Amino acid sequence: MSKIIAKVVFGGDGGVGKTTLIQRYLTGEFIDTTKITIGVGFYIHQMSYQGEDISLSVWDLGGQEQFKSMGIFDNYLKGAVVAVLMFDLTRALSIKGLETWHNFIDKEADTKIIIVGGKSDLPRDPLITEEIIKEAIKKYDAIRYIETSSANGLGVDLVFNEIARIALGKISDD
Repeated sequence: MSKIIAKVVFGGDGGVGKTTLIQRYLTGEFIDTTKITIGVGFYIHQMSYQGEDISLSVWDLGGQEQFKSMGIFDNYLKGAVVAVLMFDLTRALSIKGLETWHNFIDKEADTKIIIVGGKSDLPRDPLITEEIIKEAIKKYDAIRYIETSSANGLGVDLVFNEIARIALGKISDD
């Protein structure tokens, strides 16, 4: 059995919870004092999914405007199997930010997209409706939409299991 190596990128506006989600998965703990990602964060994670060993190289792209405008992300996106586009369920403006991230990622035609709505444990912005979310899923051709809470762990494992399923070529429509 050979090990699958998969590159995964996390993109989304600053403060949506990308780093906190990754840290929750890697450590099992909620670290709410996460600092702004300057440029790019990088993690290697070994996991097993359905009997297959997978090595994930996880790229956490800084969401602040100055990093997006620098044009540095194009190189980091090359060869990504999965792009996780994340927004904050408590801030309606962050779902609009997915378009910018999708434009970076769209250059890699083979990259599969998962949309993640973070901070589901907090009161949702009333402007983020199910209809708005469904439109984003369709517009960005996302394979899956998952709501998560890094605070209580809801959906966190599901995100990484879906990444593994895609990496193994076992894409599901459920």
